[in-house]
Amino acid sequence: MQRKTSIRKSFSALLLLAGLTTAAVSCKKDKNDDPGTQPPPAAEKLKEFKTGEEFIRFEYNAAGAVTKVTLKNDGTTGDATMIFNVTYSGNKITSLETTGQKIVPVYENNVITRADMLQDNEKVGYTAYQYENGSLKRATIYAGEGNDFSPVLEFIFSYNNGNITEMVTMVADGEPGHMARAGNVTYQHDQKSNPLFTQKDLLALFWQAPSKNNVTVENHFDADQQPEDKFVYNYTYKSNGLPLSAVVTQGLPGQPAATENVEYIY
Repeated sequence: MQRKTSIRKSFSALLLLAGLTTAAVSCKKDKNDDPGTQPPPAAEKLKEFKTGEEFIRFEYNAAGAVTKVTLKNDGTTGDATMIFNVTYSGNKITSLETTGQKIVPVYENNVITRADMLQDNEKVGYTAYQYENGSLKRATIYAGEGNDFSPVLEFIFSYNNGNITEMVTMVADGEPGHMARAGNVTYQHDQKSNPLFTQKDLLALFWQAPSKNNVTVENHFDADQQPEDKFVYNYTYKSNGLPLSAVVTQGLPGQPAATENVEYIY
């Protein structure tokens, strides 16, 4: 990828979570007085979310904080697996680091407002975060070098009762500083706890905003807001309400459908 129009190719693996965690991620933050939307019990730490041969794995320290994230996505990394080590200062993430690459979040009033992306200790991009009513409203990714950074990708989220209802994607269109609509996704949810919600700060660094509840339907639309794809999730739950697995059916009505299995490992 060109540096001033996109993030460096070697940093593009950060994008894989956008596809990898679609089945379980969808934005939220709300009151948690409903037992059906409580975060998972402390003892129920999600160790792996797996779709086919693709996965995200979490390793924890004794205090329950994630210390390592392992990623594999065939479309982005081929057969390679990427490992990010996570460091903290108190309960705040100070960095995510893999070979030659680093993400450094910046906090204001205990929320992440920016995350710098470094390649071989050189800043090659950053993400700016905006919030509305305590939920992540907008994540804008900038790329460049020195003091010359331009927006290349943006996600805009809408919510209802703490769950994302829509995500709009914007991309650079060649005009400096200008973004054009690339598509959008609308979501429906169940009333069960999403185990990825407890990692919302960490996943925000990968441009994700996990909902409290699990996605049951995704409707994908193109830049002209015409139907492009549809995903329907049928879950099997544990006795405590957390998802154990799901069968995902992909395809627009009237078109051939494909299915895939999703696994949650605790």
